[in-house]
Amino acid sequence: MAFSRRDAPNCDWCPFRRNCFYELLGTKEAKKAWRDMRLANPFKRGEVIFHEGTLPQGVYVVCTGKVKVYKSSRTGQQLTTRVESPGDLVGHVTMLADDGQYTSTGEALEPSVVSMMDKKTFCDFLFRFPQAALVLMRELSRDVRRGENKARDIAFKPARGRLADTLLRMMAPKKPHPVVAGIKRRDLAEMAGLTIETTVRLLKDFEEREILHKREKDLVIIGEDRLRALAGAAS
Repeated sequence: MAFSRRDAPNCDWCPFRRNCFYELLGTKEAKKAWRDMRLANPFKRGEVIFHEGTLPQGVYVVCTGKVKVYKSSRTGQQLTTRVESPGDLVGHVTMLADDGQYTSTGEALEPSVVSMMDKKTFCDFLFRFPQAALVLMRELSRDVRRGENKARDIAFKPARGRLADTLLRMMAPKKPHPVVAGIKRRDLAEMAGLTIETTVRLLKDFEEREILHKREKDLVIIGEDRLRALAGAAS
């Protein structure tokens, strides 16, 4: 799948720019250099952006959609370590480590556009604009914190709270109610660190409590306050 300049969205017009590495670069010169060096590619749901066990080609940025990052066992089981949203960096940790292969797979969770900068171009950019290196350090710190929080939740938070947390992270604002659109039960289970059976049982419980209701492949959140209470009470 070929990345090209043609498919790269315009950062200045992007509705997600406030959440992006780009917005924190500071100077107009740095932002222009960032725009000029990006290549991009659209991915369909389920298409892989990079494979576990392969050598890193560069750093990726989610422009639209969502990307899940997961590890696989020898028996084919998957553990989703995080889900990246528009503006998030992906694959940067392995690329910066400079001593090995991807330890996870990146896959489009929904139709997504992902930008990419090859390793040499990105490293040259960091040398040219030291402010970008500080922004990258902030992103790495955020990754560490997210990993620690996930480990804490798996250790201490009950299943109901973990699923509530996952639904809150995945829901998109829509009227009259937020929606978790087209996410498979397996993906929800992996993100929450639960079995599929437990996830299905809890979704049915949430539906009976009128916290959500199913609409075709979507989950419509009709009791957002109660969902937040479940997630918060379990923290």
